[in-house]
Amino acid sequence: MKFTKKQWMISGAVVVLLVGGGAGIVANNQAQAQAEKTAQEAKTTHDNLIKEAKKATEKAETFKAETDVKTAQDAIKKLDEKDKTDLITRVEKVRQNWDLVNKANKAVSNAEKVQNDANVKTAQSSIDKIKDEMAKSKKSSLQGRLDKVKTAVKNNKERAKAKAAEEANSKANAEQQKAQAAQEQAKTQNESQTQPADVNNAAAPQAEAPAVSGGAVDYGQYAQAPAQNAPSYNAPAPSAPSTGGNATAPTNPPAHNGGGNANPNVSIDDANNAINNANKAPGNEGVVNGGW
Repeated sequence: MKFTKKQWMISGAVVVLLVGGGAGIVANNQAQAQAEKTAQEAKTTHDNLIKEAKKATEKAETFKAETDVKTAQDAIKKLDEKDKTDLITRVEKVRQNWDLVNKANKAVSNAEKVQNDANVKTAQSSIDKIKDEMAKSKKSSLQGRLDKVKTAVKNNKERAKAKAAEEANSKANAEQQKAQAAQEQAKTQNESQTQPADVNNAAAPQAEAPAVSGGAVDYGQYAQAPAQNAPSYNAPAPSAPSTGGNATAPTNPPAHNGGGNANPNVSIDDANNAINNANKAPGNEGVVNGGW
């Protein structure tokens, strides 16, 4: 069968159409595949970013280093808005706990430098504000440091109290010693003032020995001497011995001439003994001037 010219022309056109359509189909398939590849790559990248952001957030939540917060925030910024919300909330919570820990750490450090009740109270208040479980270890560490400060403050108070008591006792002892010294000084002054008067009062007057003149004792000079309760006595005149005739009276004892006062150091008893001896002497008339 012979093809006419017209048939050949129709057949050629068909062939051209067939070849062109196939090439178009091939090109379209290639473009679709590329698009699908690009989309997959974008999804993979997106998923990796989310994965990295979640991992960074979890690490920040371990509360080991404050720098982990900044790392997590940077990772979250790379995500789409719809993927950020939950992660941002979690990281913000970590950041707030670090703020509380930093504030408490500063207060504890201040209490360690200046150990007093006011600083301890401020530090304890800051520690008590840390309540999240993630900051439990940090809170425990801060509390341990502050407890040491509390012990030091207590010991300082006890030492200060003991020192104050010691100083008070020393002052009291000094005042007591001062008072005792003043009393001793006053006592010494009183004794020194009363001693001369006591000596004058203790000096007893000493009697003078009676003066003997012409066999008679003169008591006139003893008129002012203290009176003694002695019995009044006049010595009897001695009787003349019988000689069988004319009796010769015994001679008088030698007179004590001079008429001066006796030794003023002679006591009253010595003077009385001298008088009695004079009365008993032979030939004495027994007349005593002044009488008993």
